[in-house]
This record gives sequence, C-alpha cells and structure tokens, in this order.
Amino acid sequence: MIDSCRAFCVRCFSIVLVSAAFHSTKAQQPIALTPTLARSEGIEPTSHIVFARIYLTATGSPAPTEFDISLPTLTVQCTRRPNDKFVFELFVNFGNVTDTAFYPPWRRADDELFPPVTQKQPLMMEFLGYTHVKPVRRQFEYVVAPFGQLRYNAPSGGSPNLEEIAFYFQYLRALPTFRLSYPGHTVTFETAPLLAQIHKEPLCHASSL
Repeated sequence: MIDSCRAFCVRCFSIVLVSAAFHSTKAQQPIALTPTLARSEGIEPTSHIVFARIYLTATGSPAPTEFDISLPTLTVQCTRRPNDKFVFELFVNFGNVTDTAFYPPWRRADDELFPPVTQKQPLMMEFLGYTHVKPVRRQFEYVVAPFGQLRYNAPSGGSPNLEEIAFYFQYLRALPTFRLSYPGHTVTFETAPLLAQIHKEPLCHASSL
C-alpha cells in the first residue's frame, strides 16, 4: 500500500514538473540584443524539439531605443527534431503579434486525424540594394497560433512555392533590405543584423543556411 502511494505521488510530481516546464517554455520572452534584434531558445518538452528563434523588428522612423515585439517582426526559426532533422523557417507579421512562444508542428492524434486547414496569403518579396532584382510573389500561410503570424509555405504537395526559404537568404546577403507586402500592407526590414546573428547560431548552420 505504501509503495502504491509512493508511486502515485512520484507520478503526480512528474506530471507537475512536465507541466511547469511546458509553461516555462511557452512563456519564454526574447532576450533583446539590440533595439531591433532579439532571440530566444529552448527545448519544447512535448515534442523534444530544440529551437532557436531570432526576431528582427521593422525599419522605422524614428529608430527605436529599445526592443518592441509589438512592431512588425521578421522571425527566423531554426530547429532540430528528435530524428536529428534540422529545419529552417521564416515567419513575418505586420504588427501587434506579441506571442513569441514556440509552437511544435502538428502531430496526428486519435481525435485529430488531419492537420488544420490554414489560410494562405501570397506576399510580394522585394530585395533592395545596390542593384535591381525582380520582385517575387510567394505563398505564406497564417499559422494556427499565434493569430496574425504568417509562415513561408515550404515546397510540398499543398504549396505552389518551388524554393525553400533558405534560397532567398542568398539574395539578402547581397541585397539586405527586405520588403514584404500584400494589398494595403507593406513592411521593410534591414536584415544585416539578422544575418549576422544567424551566422552565430549553431542550429541555423546545421540547417545548411
């Protein structure tokens, strides 16, 4: 009887620890590196995915004096899955998205056999610098959470995009001003600090960026 009670208590305590870790990961706030750049990292406890996220806020006038995640933000996310697969993703929002939690990819469950349907949004991508490059229109999708966040839709059966987003980061090395737009919305990012920080991130290097 005593052993059964002890086992039950240990199990309950383990559940509490996992829940606390999950809450801690979800609530993690970015650490500001400059007034326009921040990063966060962690291990998501339910999926065991290791992640690093870099946040770059939009170019504005006057220049910000401290990091403000409520501004339009470009987010680079580098992850390592439990099977040692490395993934590089790009997110963007046009402002007022303050939730910076890492959300693991959808997994099949008994009560959820199919992934949620997401709204797709084509964005015009422009690369500006010393020379002119023709703008390209590529499909992004609104993620389930957080509301208002868009992710570049990687090539797949359900995506018209033919290139991984890492392909376009080769453009940014030469043309670091990055503008994204769709009717009624335009945002511009000066990506040089972002590219420099990506270079320091082991997870991003492993993603072949």
